[in-house]
Amino acid sequence: MPLVRTGLLATSVAILGMRVTILACKFGLAIFVGRYLDLSSLGVFGLCAGVVALGPSLVGMGMVHLIVRDAVTLPLAELIDLLRHYWSFVTIVYALALAVSFPVTHFLSGSSIWSLVIAITLLEHFGNDVFQLLSNLQKPLLANISAFIRGALWVLVYTPLAIWYPELRSMSALLCFWLAGSMVALALFFWTTRLWPWTATSLAAIDPQRIFSTIRKGFVIYLSDLGFVASQYIDRYLVSFFLGLELTGIYFLYWSAANAVSTFVSIAVLQVQRPILIKAHHHGGDSEHQKLLMPFLGTTLLSTIALGAATGLAFYLVLPYLKQPAIGNFLLAFWLIMAGMAVRNVADFGAMALFTARRDGVMTLTNLASVTGLIVAQSLCLPLMGLYGAGTAMIITFGVITIWRGALLYDPAPSKSPALG
Repeated sequence: MPLVRTGLLATSVAILGMRVTILACKFGLAIFVGRYLDLSSLGVFGLCAGVVALGPSLVGMGMVHLIVRDAVTLPLAELIDLLRHYWSFVTIVYALALAVSFPVTHFLSGSSIWSLVIAITLLEHFGNDVFQLLSNLQKPLLANISAFIRGALWVLVYTPLAIWYPELRSMSALLCFWLAGSMVALALFFWTTRLWPWTATSLAAIDPQRIFSTIRKGFVIYLSDLGFVASQYIDRYLVSFFLGLELTGIYFLYWSAANAVSTFVSIAVLQVQRPILIKAHHHGGDSEHQKLLMPFLGTTLLSTIALGAATGLAFYLVLPYLKQPAIGNFLLAFWLIMAGMAVRNVADFGAMALFTARRDGVMTLTNLASVTGLIVAQSLCLPLMGLYGAGTAMIITFGVITIWRGALLYDPAPSKSPALG
């Protein structure tokens, strides 16, 4: 037993180390682009990263959530058959997007970066699926090694090379390294599962009806997931539309710092609280579930404030080394964005609480309302307030969503939705 505990502790420490490194590399890469390229390039990179993040939710149609949920109990041959149908659908969609993007982007701009972005999005889509699949198959270390390769290892290779060789300081070179990292991670998955019956299962014909059936079953999950992810990334496109690429670059750098806080709180706090809330509701219903909400919310708030303050201080220390004076001209906007992401953390706690209370339907409704509200708020605030409007819109939108979700959680006669899982 001591050896088992030691092994579990070592695995947990390794996973935490990899996740923290991924966060640091993402923020560091934004700093690198702003320092060694320019702010407009940083804006373009932010838009590219948004496409990569949004693509899997948009294209996946909620199917992966159903597949990985059942992966624990399915025979390998049946699991591979489900993955084969799902990944065939996904590949066709991205292939069509690539076929359209290649001539269009070359005709309009002569640039191939958006074709690279679509290829990266396809591989990152598979990478996200692999992470969820391996996690549900109780292989968390392998899942996180794959995520580390996709999110950190290629950055750790690219940035020193680009500092040493100036010819690598371009968006195309950066995206090629990202693509290579995604390819290595996917190759690792297939190598570690080489004994699975991939070949034997892949000989059967694809059944389109099976794909459409899975899409129908996962449609509510799809809407919820799409609303949640879109509310994280849609704002950078609105900033680009209203304020231009240079201010988008500044916004993306500020957002990257705030998002590091949000992601760490999600990993270290919300993911720990989630199974506890699920068990409390399962054994004691709404009353036991509600007893935990305020203490857990307090933990979320304190963690967000402490990490936000530390990150803000670190940002001030890094600022002189960026050699981009414009970044220091909007520091109030930085703190507004930090505050907006903090309010979003609280709103995300509300979404998690609704999910753990089996309120899937209203959780989906609030997710869709959040992205709609954010689009409206950003469209009103950005033209009037400039970059300061970005954080203001986030505070307003997620403040309202937080209050709404809180009211739903304490509704004395809630209308239950059947659990998605």
